[in-house]
Amino acid sequence: MSKLGDTFRRAVLAPFRALMPKHRGWRIALVTVVVLFVAALLEPVANILIKLFELFLRVLEPMLQTPIGRILVLLLVFAGAILVGSRLLRTRLQTMHHGVLLSRHLDAIAALLRADPRRSRDLFLRVQKRRRALPSEYPALVQDANLKLARLALEAGRHGEALAWTSRVVEPGLPRELDRSLRQLRLQALRLHGSALPETLMSEAQAAVAAHPTDYRLRRELRSLQLERSDWNAVAETQHRVLELAPPAAIGLEREQLGRDVTAAAEAALGRGEFDVAKKLQRSIAKLPGPAGGLLLGSIQQRKGDLRAAIKAFGQTRCPEGLDRIAALLGSNPGAMDARELLECCPMQGTLLLVARELARSGQLDAARRAAQQAANSLGPTPTVCGVLAEVLQLLGQEDQAKLLAEQAVQRLLAPETGTGTQASSGSA
Repeated sequence: MSKLGDTFRRAVLAPFRALMPKHRGWRIALVTVVVLFVAALLEPVANILIKLFELFLRVLEPMLQTPIGRILVLLLVFAGAILVGSRLLRTRLQTMHHGVLLSRHLDAIAALLRADPRRSRDLFLRVQKRRRALPSEYPALVQDANLKLARLALEAGRHGEALAWTSRVVEPGLPRELDRSLRQLRLQALRLHGSALPETLMSEAQAAVAAHPTDYRLRRELRSLQLERSDWNAVAETQHRVLELAPPAAIGLEREQLGRDVTAAAEAALGRGEFDVAKKLQRSIAKLPGPAGGLLLGSIQQRKGDLRAAIKAFGQTRCPEGLDRIAALLGSNPGAMDARELLECCPMQGTLLLVARELARSGQLDAARRAAQQAANSLGPTPTVCGVLAEVLQLLGQEDQAKLLAEQAVQRLLAPETGTGTQASSGSA
Protein backbone atom coordinates (compact mmCIF):
# COMPACT_ATOMS: atom_id res chain seq x y z
CA MET A 1 0.00 0.00 0.00
CA SER A 2 2.87 2.42 0.81
CA LYS A 3 4.51 1.80 -2.57
CA LEU A 4 1.22 2.43 -4.32
CA GLY A 5 0.74 5.70 -2.40
CA ASP A 6 4.25 6.89 -3.26
CA THR A 7 3.67 6.12 -6.92
CA PHE A 8 0.37 8.02 -6.92
CA ARG A 9 1.94 11.02 -5.17
CA ARG A 10 4.81 11.16 -7.67
CA ALA A 11 2.36 10.95 -10.55
CA VAL A 12 0.27 13.84 -9.19
CA LEU A 13 3.30 16.09 -8.51
CA ALA A 14 5.05 15.30 -11.79
CA PRO A 15 3.38 18.16 -13.78
CA PHE A 16 4.33 20.70 -11.09
CA ARG A 17 7.93 19.49 -11.06
CA ALA A 18 8.03 19.87 -14.81
CA LEU A 19 6.86 23.51 -14.59
CA MET A 20 9.26 24.47 -11.80
CA PRO A 21 12.51 26.15 -12.88
CA LYS A 22 15.72 24.15 -12.68
CA HIS A 23 17.60 26.79 -10.74
CA ARG A 24 16.94 26.87 -7.00
CA GLY A 25 16.78 30.67 -6.80
CA TRP A 26 14.13 30.86 -9.48
CA ARG A 27 12.10 28.19 -7.69
CA ILE A 28 12.19 30.19 -4.43
CA ALA A 29 11.19 33.33 -6.27
CA LEU A 30 8.28 31.56 -7.95
CA VAL A 31 7.00 30.13 -4.66
CA THR A 32 7.29 33.58 -3.04
CA VAL A 33 5.22 35.15 -5.81
CA VAL A 34 2.53 32.49 -5.42
CA VAL A 35 2.38 33.01 -1.65
CA LEU A 36 2.12 36.81 -2.03
CA PHE A 37 -0.63 36.38 -4.62
CA VAL A 38 -2.66 34.14 -2.27
CA ALA A 39 -2.10 36.55 0.62
CA ALA A 40 -3.34 39.42 -1.54
CA LEU A 41 -6.47 37.46 -2.35
CA LEU A 42 -7.06 36.72 1.35
CA GLU A 43 -6.31 40.30 2.54
CA PRO A 44 -10.03 41.24 3.10
CA VAL A 45 -10.56 38.18 5.23
CA ALA A 46 -7.39 38.83 7.21
CA ASN A 47 -8.43 42.44 7.80
CA ILE A 48 -11.82 41.32 9.15
CA LEU A 49 -10.16 38.87 11.54
CA ILE A 50 -7.73 41.50 12.73
CA LYS A 51 -10.51 44.01 13.37
CA LEU A 52 -12.53 41.38 15.30
CA PHE A 53 -9.48 40.62 17.44
CA GLU A 54 -8.96 44.33 18.13
CA LEU A 55 -12.64 44.68 19.10
CA PHE A 56 -12.29 41.76 21.49
CA LEU A 57 -9.24 43.38 23.11
CA ARG A 58 -11.09 46.70 23.50
CA VAL A 59 -13.99 44.93 25.24
CA LEU A 60 -11.67 42.87 27.38
CA GLU A 61 -9.37 45.71 28.48
CA PRO A 62 -11.93 47.48 30.77
CA MET A 63 -12.86 44.20 32.36
CA LEU A 64 -9.26 43.42 33.24
CA GLN A 65 -8.96 46.68 35.14
CA THR A 66 -11.40 45.60 37.91
CA PRO A 67 -11.27 42.54 40.21
CA ILE A 68 -14.79 41.48 39.30
CA GLY A 69 -13.99 41.75 35.62
CA ARG A 70 -10.84 39.67 36.00
CA ILE A 71 -12.81 37.01 37.90
CA LEU A 72 -15.48 37.02 35.19
CA VAL A 73 -12.86 36.67 32.43
CA LEU A 74 -11.24 33.82 34.34
CA LEU A 75 -14.61 32.05 34.66
CA LEU A 76 -15.27 32.53 30.96
CA VAL A 77 -11.86 31.09 30.12
CA PHE A 78 -12.51 28.05 32.33
CA ALA A 79 -15.99 27.56 30.87
CA GLY A 80 -14.62 27.75 27.36
CA ALA A 81 -11.87 25.30 28.20
CA ILE A 82 -14.39 22.88 29.73
CA LEU A 83 -16.67 23.22 26.71
CA VAL A 84 -13.85 22.60 24.27
CA GLY A 85 -12.56 19.71 26.37
CA SER A 86 -16.00 18.09 26.59
CA ARG A 87 -16.41 18.42 22.84
CA LEU A 88 -13.03 16.89 22.18
CA LEU A 89 -13.49 14.09 24.76
CA ARG A 90 -17.19 13.47 24.13
CA THR A 91 -16.62 10.19 22.30
CA ARG A 92 -14.33 8.87 25.01
CA LEU A 93 -16.71 9.87 27.80
CA GLN A 94 -19.62 8.29 25.98
CA THR A 95 -17.65 5.09 25.47
CA MET A 96 -16.79 5.01 29.18
CA HIS A 97 -20.46 5.52 30.10
CA HIS A 98 -21.51 2.70 27.78
CA GLY A 99 -18.91 0.45 29.38
CA VAL A 100 -20.30 1.21 32.84
CA LEU A 101 -23.83 0.32 31.70
CA LEU A 102 -22.75 -2.93 30.09
CA SER A 103 -20.68 -3.85 33.13
CA ARG A 104 -23.65 -3.19 35.41
CA HIS A 105 -25.90 -5.32 33.21
CA LEU A 106 -23.42 -8.19 33.26
CA ASP A 107 -23.11 -7.89 37.04
CA ALA A 108 -26.90 -8.19 37.30
CA ILE A 109 -26.85 -11.35 35.19
CA ALA A 110 -24.05 -12.76 37.33
CA ALA A 111 -26.09 -12.07 40.47
CA LEU A 112 -29.03 -13.82 38.82
CA LEU A 113 -26.87 -16.87 38.19
CA ARG A 114 -25.72 -16.81 41.81
CA ALA A 115 -29.38 -17.00 42.91
CA ASP A 116 -29.32 -13.47 44.31
CA PRO A 117 -32.54 -11.99 42.86
CA ARG A 118 -32.54 -8.89 45.10
CA ARG A 119 -29.10 -7.75 43.99
CA SER A 120 -29.91 -8.61 40.39
CA ARG A 121 -33.17 -6.66 40.49
CA ASP A 122 -31.47 -3.56 41.93
CA LEU A 123 -28.87 -3.56 39.17
CA PHE A 124 -31.42 -4.12 36.42
CA LEU A 125 -33.48 -1.22 37.79
CA ARG A 126 -30.45 1.05 37.53
CA VAL A 127 -29.81 -0.08 33.97
CA GLN A 128 -33.37 0.38 32.70
CA LYS A 129 -33.43 4.02 33.89
CA ARG A 130 -30.74 4.92 31.32
CA ARG A 131 -32.96 5.42 28.28
CA ARG A 132 -30.59 7.73 26.38
CA ALA A 133 -27.18 7.26 24.82
CA LEU A 134 -27.42 3.47 24.67
CA PRO A 135 -24.25 1.57 23.75
CA SER A 136 -23.83 0.80 20.08
CA GLU A 137 -22.56 -2.66 21.01
CA TYR A 138 -25.98 -3.54 22.48
CA PRO A 139 -28.73 -1.03 21.60
CA ALA A 140 -31.43 -3.20 23.20
CA LEU A 141 -29.84 -2.99 26.64
CA VAL A 142 -32.80 -1.29 28.34
CA GLN A 143 -35.29 -3.65 26.71
CA ASP A 144 -33.28 -6.63 27.92
CA ALA A 145 -33.24 -5.22 31.44
CA ASN A 146 -37.04 -4.78 31.33
CA LEU A 147 -37.44 -8.40 30.27
CA LYS A 148 -35.15 -9.60 33.04
CA LEU A 149 -37.18 -7.63 35.58
CA ALA A 150 -40.38 -9.15 34.21
CA ARG A 151 -38.92 -12.64 34.58
CA LEU A 152 -37.86 -11.95 38.17
CA ALA A 153 -41.34 -10.65 39.00
CA LEU A 154 -42.94 -13.69 37.39
CA GLU A 155 -40.75 -16.08 39.36
CA ALA A 156 -41.63 -14.23 42.57
CA GLY A 157 -45.36 -14.57 41.84
CA ARG A 158 -45.92 -10.86 41.12
CA HIS A 159 -47.85 -11.38 37.90
CA GLY A 160 -49.19 -7.83 37.66
CA GLU A 161 -45.70 -6.39 37.99
CA ALA A 162 -44.47 -8.78 35.31
CA LEU A 163 -47.16 -7.50 32.95
CA ALA A 164 -46.13 -3.92 33.71
CA TRP A 165 -42.49 -4.61 32.84
CA THR A 166 -43.42 -6.33 29.57
CA SER A 167 -45.57 -3.35 28.61
CA ARG A 168 -42.51 -1.08 28.88
CA VAL A 169 -40.62 -3.01 26.24
CA VAL A 170 -40.50 -1.19 22.90
CA GLU A 171 -41.23 -3.86 20.31
CA PRO A 172 -40.22 -2.13 17.01
CA GLY A 173 -36.60 -2.98 16.28
CA LEU A 174 -36.40 -5.57 19.06
CA PRO A 175 -33.94 -8.41 18.31
CA ARG A 176 -35.54 -11.75 17.50
CA GLU A 177 -34.34 -13.51 20.66
CA LEU A 178 -35.64 -10.72 22.88
CA ASP A 179 -38.93 -10.70 20.98
CA ARG A 180 -39.31 -14.39 21.70
CA SER A 181 -38.61 -13.84 25.40
CA LEU A 182 -41.11 -10.97 25.45
CA ARG A 183 -43.86 -13.15 23.97
CA GLN A 184 -43.11 -16.00 26.36
CA LEU A 185 -43.18 -13.77 29.44
CA ARG A 186 -46.24 -11.80 28.38
CA LEU A 187 -48.21 -14.96 27.62
CA GLN A 188 -47.27 -16.58 30.93
CA ALA A 189 -48.04 -13.40 32.89
CA LEU A 190 -51.43 -12.99 31.19
CA ARG A 191 -52.37 -16.59 31.85
CA LEU A 192 -51.26 -16.56 35.49
CA HIS A 193 -52.71 -13.14 36.24
CA GLY A 194 -56.15 -14.32 35.17
CA SER A 195 -57.41 -10.93 34.02
CA ALA A 196 -57.31 -11.64 30.27
CA LEU A 197 -60.19 -13.19 28.36
CA PRO A 198 -59.68 -16.70 26.92
CA GLU A 199 -60.00 -15.29 23.40
CA THR A 200 -57.29 -12.73 24.13
CA LEU A 201 -54.97 -15.41 25.49
CA MET A 202 -55.59 -17.66 22.50
CA SER A 203 -54.96 -14.89 19.97
CA GLU A 204 -51.80 -13.89 21.84
CA ALA A 205 -50.55 -17.49 21.84
CA GLN A 206 -51.33 -18.00 18.16
CA ALA A 207 -49.55 -14.77 17.22
CA ALA A 208 -46.53 -15.76 19.29
CA VAL A 209 -46.35 -19.22 17.70
CA ALA A 210 -46.73 -17.70 14.24
CA ALA A 211 -43.82 -15.34 14.95
CA HIS A 212 -41.64 -18.11 16.46
CA PRO A 213 -42.87 -21.46 15.09
CA THR A 214 -39.89 -23.44 16.43
CA ASP A 215 -40.16 -22.33 20.07
CA TYR A 216 -40.82 -25.19 22.50
CA ARG A 217 -42.21 -23.11 25.36
CA LEU A 218 -44.65 -21.16 23.22
CA ARG A 219 -46.01 -24.41 21.80
CA ARG A 220 -46.53 -25.75 25.31
CA GLU A 221 -48.37 -22.58 26.32
CA LEU A 222 -50.60 -22.92 23.25
CA ARG A 223 -51.32 -26.56 24.16
CA SER A 224 -52.28 -25.56 27.72
CA LEU A 225 -54.78 -23.00 26.43
CA GLN A 226 -56.25 -25.50 23.98
CA LEU A 227 -56.54 -28.04 26.78
CA GLU A 228 -58.52 -25.57 28.88
CA ARG A 229 -60.96 -25.24 25.99
CA SER A 230 -61.18 -29.07 25.61
CA ASP A 231 -60.20 -28.77 21.95
CA TRP A 232 -58.78 -32.30 21.85
CA ASN A 233 -57.91 -32.41 18.15
CA ALA A 234 -55.98 -29.15 18.41
CA VAL A 235 -54.29 -30.38 21.61
CA ALA A 236 -53.12 -33.57 19.89
CA GLU A 237 -51.87 -31.66 16.84
CA THR A 238 -49.98 -29.15 18.96
CA GLN A 239 -48.47 -31.91 21.11
CA HIS A 240 -47.06 -33.53 17.96
CA ARG A 241 -45.16 -30.33 17.31
CA VAL A 242 -44.15 -30.03 20.96
CA LEU A 243 -42.58 -33.49 20.78
CA GLU A 244 -40.61 -32.48 17.68
CA LEU A 245 -39.25 -29.37 19.42
CA ALA A 246 -38.68 -30.91 22.85
CA PRO A 247 -35.13 -30.94 24.28
CA PRO A 248 -33.56 -34.40 24.70
CA ALA A 249 -34.27 -34.48 28.45
CA ALA A 250 -38.01 -33.95 27.91
CA ILE A 251 -38.62 -36.24 24.92
CA GLY A 252 -39.77 -39.19 27.03
CA LEU A 253 -42.31 -37.17 29.01
CA GLU A 254 -43.59 -35.38 25.91
CA ARG A 255 -43.99 -38.70 24.09
CA GLU A 256 -46.11 -40.06 26.94
CA GLN A 257 -48.12 -36.85 26.94
CA LEU A 258 -48.67 -37.20 23.21
CA GLY A 259 -50.08 -40.68 23.74
CA ARG A 260 -52.50 -39.38 26.36
CA ASP A 261 -53.55 -36.40 24.25
CA VAL A 262 -54.14 -38.43 21.11
CA THR A 263 -56.06 -41.03 23.12
CA ALA A 264 -58.28 -38.33 24.59
CA ALA A 265 -58.89 -36.84 21.14
CA ALA A 266 -59.71 -40.27 19.72
CA GLU A 267 -62.06 -41.05 22.61
CA ALA A 268 -63.86 -37.77 21.96
CA ALA A 269 -64.10 -38.65 18.25
CA LEU A 270 -65.44 -42.12 19.11
CA GLY A 271 -68.03 -40.52 21.36
CA ARG A 272 -69.21 -38.53 18.35
CA GLY A 273 -69.15 -41.64 16.15
CA GLU A 274 -66.27 -40.37 14.01
CA PHE A 275 -64.36 -43.63 13.56
CA ASP A 276 -62.31 -42.32 10.62
CA VAL A 277 -61.00 -39.44 12.71
CA ALA A 278 -60.15 -41.80 15.57
CA LYS A 279 -58.34 -44.16 13.20
CA LYS A 280 -56.36 -41.27 11.72
CA LEU A 281 -55.32 -40.19 15.21
CA GLN A 282 -54.31 -43.76 16.06
CA ARG A 283 -52.07 -43.95 12.99
CA SER A 284 -50.31 -40.76 14.07
CA ILE A 285 -48.93 -42.48 17.20
CA ALA A 286 -48.73 -46.06 15.97
CA LYS A 287 -45.01 -45.78 15.24
CA LEU A 288 -44.12 -44.24 18.57
CA PRO A 289 -42.55 -46.51 21.18
CA GLY A 290 -44.88 -47.55 23.94
CA PRO A 291 -48.31 -49.15 24.15
CA ALA A 292 -50.41 -46.03 23.43
CA GLY A 293 -50.97 -46.84 19.76
CA GLY A 294 -52.00 -50.45 20.40
CA LEU A 295 -54.29 -49.55 23.28
CA LEU A 296 -56.01 -46.90 21.19
CA LEU A 297 -56.44 -49.35 18.30
CA GLY A 298 -58.02 -51.85 20.69
CA SER A 299 -60.42 -49.19 21.98
CA ILE A 300 -61.46 -48.34 18.42
CA GLN A 301 -62.09 -51.99 17.55
CA GLN A 302 -64.02 -52.45 20.78
CA ARG A 303 -66.25 -49.46 19.99
CA LYS A 304 -66.84 -50.94 16.55
CA GLY A 305 -67.94 -54.20 18.15
CA ASP A 306 -65.07 -56.32 16.83
CA LEU A 307 -64.07 -57.90 20.14
CA ARG A 308 -61.60 -60.38 18.71
CA ALA A 309 -59.69 -57.60 16.90
CA ALA A 310 -59.76 -55.52 20.08
CA ILE A 311 -58.30 -58.37 22.14
CA LYS A 312 -55.56 -58.89 19.55
CA ALA A 313 -54.70 -55.18 19.59
CA PHE A 314 -54.60 -55.09 23.39
CA GLY A 315 -52.52 -58.28 23.48
CA GLN A 316 -49.92 -56.97 21.02
CA THR A 317 -49.04 -54.19 23.43
CA ARG A 318 -47.69 -56.77 25.93
CA CYS A 319 -48.22 -54.39 28.83
CA PRO A 320 -50.17 -54.61 32.09
CA GLU A 321 -52.72 -52.04 30.91
CA GLY A 322 -53.43 -54.07 27.80
CA LEU A 323 -53.93 -57.14 29.97
CA ASP A 324 -56.30 -55.22 32.23
CA ARG A 325 -58.37 -54.17 29.24
CA ILE A 326 -58.52 -57.73 27.94
CA ALA A 327 -59.65 -58.87 31.39
CA ALA A 328 -62.37 -56.22 31.49
CA LEU A 329 -63.51 -57.04 27.96
CA LEU A 330 -63.68 -60.78 28.61
CA GLY A 331 -65.37 -60.12 31.95
CA SER A 332 -68.26 -58.41 30.19
CA ASN A 333 -68.17 -60.69 27.14
CA PRO A 334 -67.41 -64.29 28.24
CA GLY A 335 -66.36 -66.67 25.49
CA ALA A 336 -65.31 -63.94 23.06
CA MET A 337 -62.07 -65.88 22.40
CA ASP A 338 -60.95 -69.40 23.28
CA ALA A 339 -57.98 -70.12 25.54
CA ARG A 340 -55.50 -71.14 22.85
CA GLU A 341 -56.13 -68.11 20.69
CA LEU A 342 -56.01 -65.90 23.76
CA LEU A 343 -52.50 -67.12 24.59
CA GLU A 344 -51.43 -66.54 20.99
CA CYS A 345 -52.74 -62.97 21.01
CA CYS A 346 -51.21 -62.06 24.36
CA PRO A 347 -48.17 -64.24 25.20
CA MET A 348 -47.74 -63.03 28.80
CA GLN A 349 -47.81 -64.72 32.16
CA GLY A 350 -50.82 -62.67 33.12
CA THR A 351 -52.84 -64.17 30.29
CA LEU A 352 -52.87 -67.46 32.20
CA LEU A 353 -55.28 -65.85 34.67
CA LEU A 354 -57.63 -64.95 31.86
CA VAL A 355 -57.29 -68.45 30.42
CA ALA A 356 -58.05 -69.93 33.85
CA ARG A 357 -61.18 -67.81 34.12
CA GLU A 358 -62.36 -68.82 30.64
CA LEU A 359 -61.66 -72.50 31.39
CA ALA A 360 -63.57 -72.26 34.68
CA ARG A 361 -66.51 -70.67 32.91
CA SER A 362 -66.54 -73.44 30.31
CA GLY A 363 -66.52 -76.12 33.08
CA GLN A 364 -62.90 -77.30 32.68
CA LEU A 365 -62.21 -77.02 36.39
CA ASP A 366 -58.97 -79.05 36.57
CA ALA A 367 -57.35 -77.14 33.72
CA ALA A 368 -58.56 -73.87 35.20
CA ARG A 369 -57.10 -74.79 38.62
CA ARG A 370 -53.69 -75.60 37.08
CA ALA A 371 -53.62 -72.40 35.03
CA ALA A 372 -54.60 -70.29 38.04
CA GLN A 373 -51.99 -71.93 40.25
CA GLN A 374 -49.25 -71.37 37.65
CA ALA A 375 -50.29 -67.74 37.20
CA ALA A 376 -50.39 -67.10 40.96
CA ASN A 377 -46.86 -68.51 41.32
CA SER A 378 -45.52 -66.35 38.48
CA LEU A 379 -47.24 -63.04 39.10
CA GLY A 380 -47.19 -60.60 41.96
CA PRO A 381 -50.33 -59.82 43.99
CA THR A 382 -51.50 -56.84 41.93
CA PRO A 383 -55.14 -55.65 42.15
CA THR A 384 -55.89 -57.12 38.72
CA VAL A 385 -54.28 -60.46 39.57
CA CYS A 386 -56.11 -60.67 42.90
CA GLY A 387 -59.44 -59.71 41.34
CA VAL A 388 -59.29 -62.19 38.47
CA LEU A 389 -57.89 -64.95 40.66
CA ALA A 390 -60.69 -64.40 43.18
CA GLU A 391 -63.20 -64.77 40.37
CA VAL A 392 -61.51 -67.99 39.21
CA LEU A 393 -61.53 -69.42 42.74
CA GLN A 394 -65.19 -68.53 43.07
CA LEU A 395 -65.94 -70.36 39.84
CA LEU A 396 -63.95 -73.31 41.20
CA GLY A 397 -66.08 -73.33 44.35
CA GLN A 398 -63.45 -71.98 46.75
CA GLU A 399 -65.56 -69.20 48.20
CA ASP A 400 -63.43 -68.45 51.29
CA GLN A 401 -60.21 -67.99 49.35
CA ALA A 402 -62.07 -65.94 46.76
CA LYS A 403 -63.38 -63.53 49.42
CA LEU A 404 -59.90 -63.19 50.92
CA LEU A 405 -58.34 -62.35 47.55
CA ALA A 406 -61.16 -59.91 46.80
CA GLU A 407 -60.44 -58.09 50.06
CA GLN A 408 -56.74 -57.96 49.20
CA ALA A 409 -57.59 -56.51 45.77
CA VAL A 410 -59.67 -53.76 47.40
CA GLN A 411 -56.89 -52.96 49.87
CA ARG A 412 -54.34 -52.69 47.08
CA LEU A 413 -56.63 -50.47 45.03
CA LEU A 414 -56.88 -48.15 48.03
CA ALA A 415 -53.04 -47.99 48.13
CA PRO A 416 -52.16 -47.00 44.53
CA GLU A 417 -48.47 -46.41 45.20
CA THR A 418 -48.08 -50.09 46.17
CA GLY A 419 -50.33 -51.43 43.50
CA THR A 420 -48.59 -49.45 40.77
CA GLY A 421 -45.18 -50.80 41.57
CA THR A 422 -46.30 -54.42 41.72
CA GLN A 423 -48.37 -54.03 38.61
CA ALA A 424 -45.34 -52.83 36.72
CA SER A 425 -43.41 -55.85 37.93
CA SER A 426 -46.16 -58.17 36.71
CA GLY A 427 -46.04 -56.55 33.28
CA SER A 428 -42.32 -57.16 33.05
CA ALA A 429 -42.88 -60.78 34.04
